[in-house]
Amino acid sequence: MDERLVRRAQEGDQEAFEALILANHARLLRVAQGVLRDPHAAEDATQQAFLDIWRDIRRLRDPGKFEGWSYRLLLRVCYAEAKRMPKCCLLYT
Repeated sequence: MDERLVRRAQEGDQEAFEALILANHARLLRVAQGVLRDPHAAEDATQQAFLDIWRDIRRLRDPGKFEGWSYRLLLRVCYAEAKRMPKCCLLYT
């Protein structure tokens, strides 16, 4: 991950953040699909995670840890989404 891009996003650079979205969307969507087993819920969770990332990116102390940090934020969103889903839709209940 380009740490300069993360730093720019932390400073409020929307273009840098868009580049982070493009670079990480597929990775995070795959994770969300693996957790939620529902493509629509996974897309919603991924979008919500990116909103949370934008809101909280200034709190990230080490830009080099963006990938792990974004993964944890996504999992938090996925688990919240899974709680709202009917149990019949989840692989692991």
